[in-house]
Amino acid sequence: MGIDNVLALCLVPVIGSLSDATHSRLGRRVPFLLIALPFTAITLALIPFAERFGLAALLLGMIVLDVALAVWRAPFSALLAELIPSIHRSKTEGILGVAMCLGAMLVLGGARQLAAKGIELPFVLAGSLVLFVWLLYSALLREPRHDGEPHETRAAVAPLRSLRDAFTAGNGQAPQFFASCLLFQMTFQSFSSWFTLHGAERFHTTVADVSLGFIAVAVSTLIGSMPAGWLGARYGRRRLCLIGLTGMTLACALMHVVPTLSAAVAVLFLFGLSWSIPVANLIPMALELGTAARAGSLAGAFLLVQSVAGVLGPSLVGAWFDVAGSKRSLFLVLALFLIGSIALLATLARGFGEATVAAPVEVELAELASAGVES
Repeated sequence: MGIDNVLALCLVPVIGSLSDATHSRLGRRVPFLLIALPFTAITLALIPFAERFGLAALLLGMIVLDVALAVWRAPFSALLAELIPSIHRSKTEGILGVAMCLGAMLVLGGARQLAAKGIELPFVLAGSLVLFVWLLYSALLREPRHDGEPHETRAAVAPLRSLRDAFTAGNGQAPQFFASCLLFQMTFQSFSSWFTLHGAERFHTTVADVSLGFIAVAVSTLIGSMPAGWLGARYGRRRLCLIGLTGMTLACALMHVVPTLSAAVAVLFLFGLSWSIPVANLIPMALELGTAARAGSLAGAFLLVQSVAGVLGPSLVGAWFDVAGSKRSLFLVLALFLIGSIALLATLARGFGEATVAAPVEVELAELASAGVES
């Protein structure tokens, strides 16, 4: 996990920026997916066999897998801006959320059955599924053409400068938005890391029993993802995100006082429903900070914030537990993160991150035409 976090912090935003400067007959983003997915599939399938050749072989396999994952993550997220008109992106994120939940449930169920026959088989299954996705993408996935772009945009851009531009976009409001996203992600990453230990200590039960809380969150996320995307498109992304963050805060307050594990599982259902709302709407908000031509940098910035939250959130919460001498206050700390996220998101300018009517390629071409007239 340490290698994964380091590579995510270093590679994902850089690859996202590089995809903005990539121009090929397959588009900006698709080449990264078609190159990286086969490596992902092969290393997934081979990792359980690598340990037979020693620790070095296992570490090498993990590094190759983490690099492959880092290469396609930001371009895949940026495809949302390339393929989907702005007004439909929240709905699309909701559908993706449902697909990921269903996929995870089906694969985990199948992997459990296969593991009884051989510990290597779940990895082979995962690699086979990724290879199947690669074949589908190779045959069917196409980006819109970008022939209207002037020649100078085809030159490679400095990745770090593009990342800086992403973090300062939106008339200077991007830092505030990404800070809100950071606190939101810190909340869930800390919950994921510490809830089982918190629950076992607090309710005097086993970690296996406490994991029922994760099942409640997963089921409620599955139920809530598509409505969250539709409601975000209909009533406004920021408004829905604030409702979701408020629901999560309420759930954290209730979690601090519930007397039994059964009651905690019920409250975590509310937590998961509320969590699904920002998940469906925050990436579309981030992509509104620029045109489709800069979607890789924006997706990379968002994923960088997510990775930083995965390191920072659990570490800060763990440090607090060391000071307090107990994990009892987990949900009070999470509530503080959420209150900070709400305050930052609520004070953004009206209309920030909301959908535009035109399709992303149309907006991009209009801006390029305007730039040509000015020059």
